[in-house]
Amino acid sequence: MKSLWHNPMTFFRQYGLLIAIASVLLMILVMMSQILQNASQFAQTYSLLLFISFSGVLLLLIMLGRTLYRLRRQYLDNVPGTRLTRRLAGLFSLIIGLPLTVMFYFSYTFVQQSIDQWFDVKTENALDHAVELVQVTLNDQTRRSLNATEQLLNQHRTDLLVTPVLTLSKMSQQLGIRELALYQSDGRLVAYSTTSNSRLLPPKPAPRLFQNIRNDRNYAAIETQVGTNNAYQIIRVMIPVQDLANNQTLALQAIFPLPEQISQLASKVRVAANQYQELSYLKGPLKTSFTMILALVWLLGLIVALLFTLQALQNMTRPIRTLAEGTRAVAQGDYSVTIPETGDDEMGQLITSFNEMIQQIAKARHEIKFGHQQTEIQKLYLQAIIKNLSSGVLTLDPHMRLKTINDATNAILETQLFTQQGSTIKDILNTPDRSHLAAFFEEIMPRLRQDNKPWHHQLTLDTPNAQKILLIHGSTLPSLDQKIGGYVLVVEDITQLVQAQLHAAWTDVAQRLAHEIKNPLTPIQLSAERLQFKLARHLNPDEAALLERLTDTIIEQVSTMQSLVQAFTEYANTPELALNELNLNQLIEDVAGMYQETNQRWHLHYSLDPACERVVADGAKLRQLLHNLIKNALEACEDQDEAEIRIETQCKADPAKPVILKICDNGPGIPENARNWIFEPYATDKPKGTGLGLAIVKKIVDEHHGRIQLIDKPAPEQGTCFEITLPGHTHQSVTQTTETL
Repeated sequence: MKSLWHNPMTFFRQYGLLIAIASVLLMILVMMSQILQNASQFAQTYSLLLFISFSGVLLLLIMLGRTLYRLRRQYLDNVPGTRLTRRLAGLFSLIIGLPLTVMFYFSYTFVQQSIDQWFDVKTENALDHAVELVQVTLNDQTRRSLNATEQLLNQHRTDLLVTPVLTLSKMSQQLGIRELALYQSDGRLVAYSTTSNSRLLPPKPAPRLFQNIRNDRNYAAIETQVGTNNAYQIIRVMIPVQDLANNQTLALQAIFPLPEQISQLASKVRVAANQYQELSYLKGPLKTSFTMILALVWLLGLIVALLFTLQALQNMTRPIRTLAEGTRAVAQGDYSVTIPETGDDEMGQLITSFNEMIQQIAKARHEIKFGHQQTEIQKLYLQAIIKNLSSGVLTLDPHMRLKTINDATNAILETQLFTQQGSTIKDILNTPDRSHLAAFFEEIMPRLRQDNKPWHHQLTLDTPNAQKILLIHGSTLPSLDQKIGGYVLVVEDITQLVQAQLHAAWTDVAQRLAHEIKNPLTPIQLSAERLQFKLARHLNPDEAALLERLTDTIIEQVSTMQSLVQAFTEYANTPELALNELNLNQLIEDVAGMYQETNQRWHLHYSLDPACERVVADGAKLRQLLHNLIKNALEACEDQDEAEIRIETQCKADPAKPVILKICDNGPGIPENARNWIFEPYATDKPKGTGLGLAIVKKIVDEHHGRIQLIDKPAPEQGTCFEITLPGHTHQSVTQTTETL
């Protein structure tokens, strides 16, 4: 049993339902015993509680029958320990059942005799006399109040009819009462006197009382009134008063307070008498109910005790059954059997010895198997880590042969080295299409041979598709003979990180430059214009022309600086996108049309996909993007006899598919060495360029989560072609964006 206390979950799994049912039944029995003391609650809930109690006992009987049936099946199946459980169960049933039965008998006899003593004749007569005495006292108090009112009325009858208000006040003082009122026979108030400041008018008496007045009958009775905080009793007296002069009958009402002591004693006597009558009425049901409660308690105690006993006996014999099954398994060659220990008793010591014996036999076999499994697990673990790392990992043996490589390394270096595992670095570099790796290994090989400590190195590598900035971490691998067992390299592509840092730095520089340059430009321009205006009239024509030429130069340069400041501001600002559904083709025609109207020397060719008439993007941002790219194309074609610009859009019918925009020109193209920095701020080869046009374009594309790339035109054509890919949007996302805006 000790193991059950060490494992509460096992204990509650075995005994939890039984404890819960027994607890509920016990609470219901307590409620039933309390309800028997209240007749009103007895009629309402006793039957329901009794039904629940019998249902709970029936459920316990079903559990007991199920347990006994399972025990019989185990006995017939010769399960070890069942015979011992059966003998002990019979013995404990006798030990538990006999005391419970004796206790039930004496409890039953005691309850029956006690109920009979509650309802003897002497108690009933005493209560009747007490009620009668209270009623006589209250009637005497009422009669005295009526007599006092009649006597005082006879003394002041004439004055009451002449000056009712003063007379009522005088009578109230003489009687020492709280309230006097004079009514007409139809209930209308004539005069009123009271000692209370909280009431201006008295409550109107019941109509039946005025009927007594009209019949020339007095009225005196005890009534209950409800006050602000509690209820209290009064004596109401109403006497008819004949007004012969006006030929009418008036009603004099006097309110006498009932002494609090008399009121409380009368109330207690009535409550006691009512309770006794209720109990007297329920004498027979009480006996039956208490008998049923005792029977339920007896059944509950007996069944719960038997269930607990049977479960406890099964727990006691379970180690025997487990030990027999373990012995049978060991006889069949299974040495992995371990029997749970049950405690520090003899049975627990036997199980401990058995387990130690099995462990010693299986120890060598287990160690071998465990070692093999650990090796495989570590191998799979390392392979999974290396394969799923976002950083590239490759290992070399001491002879510079490639041993391990992951997918990230191939992606970063833009090559496939899986088939080259086991090859030397020299053989790998001699393979076609891998010449770009020469710079990579030329940088790291000296460090591998000279530095045995961990090292870090950053290099810029030109891959077939892009220029990448790589951060390489290197270290040696240990070996059992304390020599170098190989090398491990971790390669990280930090191109985007560096570009983000550069973008943040240039944004900060642009903000500072825009702020510092913008402030003095306007005063400079205004000063130049004012100089020209003020001095031109005082100079001769030659000097005036010179002044105009100089001031125009200043104004032109200021305008140029203002354009530069505007470019700085546009690059530094990052307002939130205002995504809306727009017609991309129409936007292209509007923007390009403005340039075509001002310059007839260049030819514009459209290839616009009709599916691009509904695109989700920031219209203002796209307009700026088109302005910058078209302007850039026109500037690139300044030296051409005929400038040709081609704008092409490609969209799928599915709005979730990406949108492709191409803008190509027939200019001289971009030099090969400028392709890697063409989108960086202030990167330009034009004499008058700011270097921010394409940087702003790249920023707008990034804000739309798109991609821009410089693609080569097919030979023998020349020029520059920018391809912009914007992500598509589903109809749902368009609706949500529109609602947000």
